[in-house]
Amino acid sequence: MPTQSIDPKTGTKLADPIIDSAASEVEEVVTRSAAAFIDWSEVAAKERASVLEQIATALDSNVDELAKLADQETALGVARLVGEVARTTFQLRLFASELKKGELLKEDLDEKIEGAPPQGRPQLRRSWVALGPVAVFGASNFPFAFGELGGDTASALAAGCTVVVKEHPAHPQLAQRVIELSQNAIVAAGFSKDILLSVRGFESGSTLVKHPLISACGFTGSQVAGKALFNLAVARENPIPFYGELGSINPVFVTENAAKNRGSEIASGFVGSFTLGAGQFCTKPSLILVPAASDFEAEALKAIDPLSFSTLLTPEIQAKFLKDVALVNSKTGVKTLLAPKPKADGFGVSIGLMSVSVEDFLANLHEISHECFGPVALVINYQNEAQLTRVAAQLDGALVTTFQAEVTQDQELLKQLVKIAKHRAGRLVLNGWPTGVAVTRAQHHGGPYPASTNVLHTSVGSYSMMRYLRPISYQDFPNELI
Repeated sequence: MPTQSIDPKTGTKLADPIIDSAASEVEEVVTRSAAAFIDWSEVAAKERASVLEQIATALDSNVDELAKLADQETALGVARLVGEVARTTFQLRLFASELKKGELLKEDLDEKIEGAPPQGRPQLRRSWVALGPVAVFGASNFPFAFGELGGDTASALAAGCTVVVKEHPAHPQLAQRVIELSQNAIVAAGFSKDILLSVRGFESGSTLVKHPLISACGFTGSQVAGKALFNLAVARENPIPFYGELGSINPVFVTENAAKNRGSEIASGFVGSFTLGAGQFCTKPSLILVPAASDFEAEALKAIDPLSFSTLLTPEIQAKFLKDVALVNSKTGVKTLLAPKPKADGFGVSIGLMSVSVEDFLANLHEISHECFGPVALVINYQNEAQLTRVAAQLDGALVTTFQAEVTQDQELLKQLVKIAKHRAGRLVLNGWPTGVAVTRAQHHGGPYPASTNVLHTSVGSYSMMRYLRPISYQDFPNELI
């Protein structure tokens, strides 16, 4: 079945369809990747760093072309996409820097001590080994930073793994161009292009995950698709790690003092955050808990232009968004403050806002907190702050939990909320907004399921490289044999 490139703004076809990969092509590609892994995994860290830097240079040198092509297929805006290319090359150079410093891959050495255990011991050297060929599933909403050459691919290459990317059908022309530029840079650096390969098509994804030569998977996308692929990964005869970042509802807790002192500012910030990128961020704040006695709903509506439309990435995303909003709105106690509407042409939708009392929310929590991927959010009105901790204790795992509070006045309440929320989120934000994920060593972009499939690891930042390595101990080995 072919993959068709479509302009989300108009719904028109952009180019000839691209034929999906047959099972035989997937087999050939994975076999080539496994063969290339033998040499790539033995390349010195500083040489791998040089390759990552050359790929980054190739993207930077073609940024205008790439941003224009991406905008044609995603409607995310050229200015934003130019910035996203910069984020992508920053990620590549960050991993290159880590490889040069060598701190993350540092060995542990225990010298030999004569005598019987436990005082005596052999010489032990703990090092790192790359897992093998990695299958990467990039995202549609960040075609560069989380796409074919996003953090999953960059971190796997840095770890010494080869990568087979499953190209995203939402931007097929861009996917092929990014892979082409990267392969050219790899070859120019003196290595085989088989270090980074790709396949296309829905069936190719499941074939990749089940292939016995694939050693791990990196995934950024929906909970439904991520869980299905995760189940395939763990059901294999030899199960493999599946690092899925699946998104979440990312709750926001607003204290009474914060609502009183900064209500209008918080409402404006919230609208800006949940509508950013047409609400197609995995870190979008979908729920916000506010005092029922506040004017928050009115302030939020003031910050929304009901006549503005945002363009969603695909017709499937648009249809699911409208269906999911209708599902949440059908639950007892949920009120429509502003109903999102589809645009006549393309995949556009207007902004939506719903509200519910905390009692009705808790009575049907899991269905009302259903993720709606797009520009809509739910306001939950509480009567007293004791209800905040009650809600916090019942929410599912999240990528981010945000607190809008007056630190001095709300210190005890904050302590209670943090005590609960740190077990349910990968990142906690105080008096800021969750959209926007810094690429750095201290970042953690993950969280308890369903936010991610592996709570121990991050998909963003320096430590994401460690997902694709395993420790190994050498006992009484001389240096020349390691």
